[in-house]
Amino acid sequence: MQFKEAAYVILKESSEPLHYKEIASRALRKNLLETAGRTPEATMGALLYTDTIKPDSRFIRGTKPGTFALKSTSAPGIQQQIEKINATFRKDLKILLLKLSAQKFEELILRLLEAMGFEETEQTSLTNDKGVDVRGILRSNPLSVVKVAVQAKRWKNNVGSGIVRNLRGSLLIGDAEQGIIITPSDFTPTARDEANAPGKTPIQLINGEQLVDLLIQYHVGVKDEEYTIPVIDADYWKEVLNINVLEQDTSKDQSIKQPQITVVKDGIKFPLYIQAKYRGTNYHARLLSLVGSIELNGKIYKTPSEAAKTITTAWKSVNGWEFWHYLDPETGKLEKISSLRSSK
Repeated sequence: MQFKEAAYVILKESSEPLHYKEIASRALRKNLLETAGRTPEATMGALLYTDTIKPDSRFIRGTKPGTFALKSTSAPGIQQQIEKINATFRKDLKILLLKLSAQKFEELILRLLEAMGFEETEQTSLTNDKGVDVRGILRSNPLSVVKVAVQAKRWKNNVGSGIVRNLRGSLLIGDAEQGIIITPSDFTPTARDEANAPGKTPIQLINGEQLVDLLIQYHVGVKDEEYTIPVIDADYWKEVLNINVLEQDTSKDQSIKQPQITVVKDGIKFPLYIQAKYRGTNYHARLLSLVGSIELNGKIYKTPSEAAKTITTAWKSVNGWEFWHYLDPETGKLEKISSLRSSK
């Protein structure tokens, strides 16, 4: 298991944030970590600190230095649904990988290398590949050239140490070629030992979980769906047509009534966890009541539009009821929060 996956398991079992050293220690005691490094605690800390910067990270930093927790502990509703959808997606992607023929799997790996920036990629002869299926060159800068030889094993069973030895024997040592084995399954403990054996050329092993991560990251056979949402141009209606839009600023006139809304689907409870996607980034918030107050990044906004405007700063106006979405527990699909209200 990789470090972040192990951290997720440990933090899911904990009712409070943990220091990264404690996370690593518990993971090692449970035999969750597969690492040959001498500083697993430092590695765990570095990975978690880096991961929390990402908008889609599953982790958050605790109030005490060096501590981390899961986002799902503070947002169980929507976060659990998202995790369920992601788990199903990853499972489906692995099933598709196993349906590929050996040749098509090699072609997929070649496309992945190209997406990662490798050049001069080529599939070797199927009859005389000597353990190498794909070769490529990565030029990260004018002074650094990395040549790789990849063996793509589309196996359901775990790959053993013999495959590692065979690939090592096929490397072009004079070209300082590096070996990589990629499989949608996993590797046996002896294979991992052989790949990192002292005094031998190391072989990098990429299992199914890592392969799925790479396909997602480099969008090979995977796409992000985005939605274009039409919104009312509030400035146009107000300045040109002299009509205020439905949602008004109640902080200026307390006599203005909020639009009456009601729950139209069973199982909807407040606060309701909601989300929005803007320019490739997912944002999460909580719809606190039927009148539209929203909590975003610890701050309360009186209307969905007011909260959305802090995100879509380049837009003149935005209809928050159309911008924010919630996960319908009946359909499992994202729906606009405007579907929760009906005028009376």
